[in-house]
Amino acid sequence: MSRKRFTEEQIADFLRQAKEGMPDNELCEKYGFSISSLRRWKALHDSAIRNKLRKMESTAAVVYLTIIAVSVLLAIVFHKVVGVLFIFLMLGYCVYYIAQFRNVSGTFISTDNVFLSRRGLGGSNAFYMFSWLFVILFTLFIISSTAIAGMSSLIYPGAEA
Repeated sequence: MSRKRFTEEQIADFLRQAKEGMPDNELCEKYGFSISSLRRWKALHDSAIRNKLRKMESTAAVVYLTIIAVSVLLAIVFHKVVGVLFIFLMLGYCVYYIAQFRNVSGTFISTDNVFLSRRGLGGSNAFYMFSWLFVILFTLFIISSTAIAGMSSLIYPGAEA
């Protein structure tokens, strides 16, 4: 087996420079490797990122189902308020998952293509979409319940908000 000319750190640096917008031809000429090597490195790192995203998605499936099951069980065994309070844990995990997904999917992708990488082929992560949907619906629920509580004092002047 032949000795590698470049270390993993050097390859990561080459990919970072390509991400920052350095043309592939200039990068290859500057460091003395071929375009096919650069494409192979990009493909290897892309597949590693896709595998990491798949692993995150399978972990998220387990976590989401566990949170939902525990909140339903708590609502049945105890009071409904206890189950509803457990939903705040789900909100926290959704925010955490969104941050992690954006961090991992943005690796080795040029900044002008990040949106497309999350929407393009293989970028449709169901739990990423679900997390955004849950956060948005939760926020709208809080805003609407606050608005309704504020309006009830206008409708019923003797009632407390």
